[in-house]
Amino acid sequence: MRLAGVLACVAIVLFVLATTAFGKFPAQVQYGVVLTLGLVAIFALKPGPLAGWQEGSCADRLLSLLMIGLSLVSGLYFLDQYDEIADLREGLPNTWDVICYGIGVIVVLEGARRAEGMILLSVVLGAVAYLMLGEFMPGFLAHRPFEVIEVLEIAYSYLGIYGIALGAVVDVVYVFVVLGVALRITGAGDFFNFIAMRLTRGRRSGPAQCAILASAMFGSINGSAPANVVATGVLTIPMMKRAGYSGRFAGGVEATASCVGQIMPPIMGVGAFIMAEITGIPYATIMLAALVPAFLFIVSLSAAVALEAGRLDIKPLAADQSDIMDVRRRAQAVTLILGFGTLVTLLFTGFSPTFCGLVATGVVLLVANLFPETRMNLKGFRDFFVDGGRDGLSVMLSCAAIGIVIGAVTTTGLGIKLNQLIIGLGDQNLLLALILAAACSILLGMGLPTAASYLMVVFVAGPAIMKLGVGTLQTHLYVFYYAVLSAITPPVALAVFAAAAIAKESPVFLAGNALRLSIVAFVLPIAWIYHPEINLQGVTIANIVPTVTYILAVILATIGVTAGHIGYFRQPLTWLERGLLIAGGGAVLAPSWPIISTGVLGITIILTFRHLKERRLETAP
Repeated sequence: MRLAGVLACVAIVLFVLATTAFGKFPAQVQYGVVLTLGLVAIFALKPGPLAGWQEGSCADRLLSLLMIGLSLVSGLYFLDQYDEIADLREGLPNTWDVICYGIGVIVVLEGARRAEGMILLSVVLGAVAYLMLGEFMPGFLAHRPFEVIEVLEIAYSYLGIYGIALGAVVDVVYVFVVLGVALRITGAGDFFNFIAMRLTRGRRSGPAQCAILASAMFGSINGSAPANVVATGVLTIPMMKRAGYSGRFAGGVEATASCVGQIMPPIMGVGAFIMAEITGIPYATIMLAALVPAFLFIVSLSAAVALEAGRLDIKPLAADQSDIMDVRRRAQAVTLILGFGTLVTLLFTGFSPTFCGLVATGVVLLVANLFPETRMNLKGFRDFFVDGGRDGLSVMLSCAAIGIVIGAVTTTGLGIKLNQLIIGLGDQNLLLALILAAACSILLGMGLPTAASYLMVVFVAGPAIMKLGVGTLQTHLYVFYYAVLSAITPPVALAVFAAAAIAKESPVFLAGNALRLSIVAFVLPIAWIYHPEINLQGVTIANIVPTVTYILAVILATIGVTAGHIGYFRQPLTWLERGLLIAGGGAVLAPSWPIISTGVLGITIILTFRHLKERRLETAP
């Protein structure tokens, strides 16, 4: 079983790399091959529902073998018959087609459950139940009757499982998963942690600043906040606790910082590439639009940990052996710089993201193997191919299952009805409509990979926001940001639970810290709806001065709000000062320059007063 799973993972990597390099098959063939291999891998490598009865249960192995057999039957039949189905039998499936659809839906649901657990399965089963029983729902939730055959055909078609969600993973995400594995296997990815340590050493908030930088850089490639917490948190959380931060605060910093990478250019956890794929907006435009919000998020976190270090009077850590730039570190640096340099250069030259990711992967492997310190042995190459396939299984099967949800939303008309509801609210109050759309993104995104939740929500709430006059780019970034933040939003908050396990703290209190630290991130998407200059859109020589002025005002507001919720700036702040700082930050979001100026003035006065008072205390005899 394990051998079958390993071979399936290797086959996925070889198939994706080969078709990216030499030309892809028609979409249904391309997606069908990868999905079938992914199902074989997940059933071979992950235990099933009967495993809990007895370790290595024979019954569970037989169930997994049955699932593998059914996956092959449905996948191969669909690949063999797809042309005839598309030409002659779409909407009129024969008996074998219906059997294939039913088997295919069952194995995808079980595969998604093994990959992501019951939360995802519950969401998808809810969509299936809505398709079958929605005719009995009250009010605007009701839709026309669907027969079981229709439901199965919708689910196992380009409207569902083989739709845009799975296509985004196969066409875009998997190449960057493989690139991330190449960086990890060669050790080039470790250079992120080294850079973070070197840049923050000697500062009293150094361990926390290191966590922010390392998580942001690593998460940009990783694309999963919980996985990022596990990968970097085992180093950064204990380091922050040793420095003097509380476990709750340290875990909150790591969980929040692990979200930053997914919104930070150039890769954005492959979010930018998926966005470019489904909107047609050039990658460079998306990256430019995401630049300032990502910077502001990092500024807010960096300011928070620095102010908390001052409040706790934490002392800088002494230098150690991890600071040494030895031969191995130099090899890692060259590999990382050349790999990333190739990726960014090709992206800005205009090549497709998948081609850029493929070439960057080749450069990383080639350069790493030129140096003895980063050279891969046979085990390294084996791990590269196996992990490259295995690391993408979760998001691939999640997106395949989410395709059923998207199909249910579109075919029942629920998406249109929700759009009309949001538009109706927007006619009265745009802010209320935006809050409703944000709530949809967070609630539907709980427990799901960012790519899956973004793709699911953007087809529900996205059109409504755009009909209210918001641009396509701002709308997609809006939904994407809240999908990212769902990883730290209770009650699911997967990144928080991962950080709590490492920090050995209660997830409830740790989630409170994570939400407090990310307050700026929750407000930013609403801010750029009213102030598109945050996304650097439409900047010309004529309006560059007001654009820069407003961005500087937002930076000041970010620092002010952060000082307000930490309760410290050079000295402990009173509750009145904290309230005024947060109110001043809110005023900067207003569309009126007099209100913005008032907020900036209030923040400046309070922070300057505290700074001067501390200076007087320092110089007093």
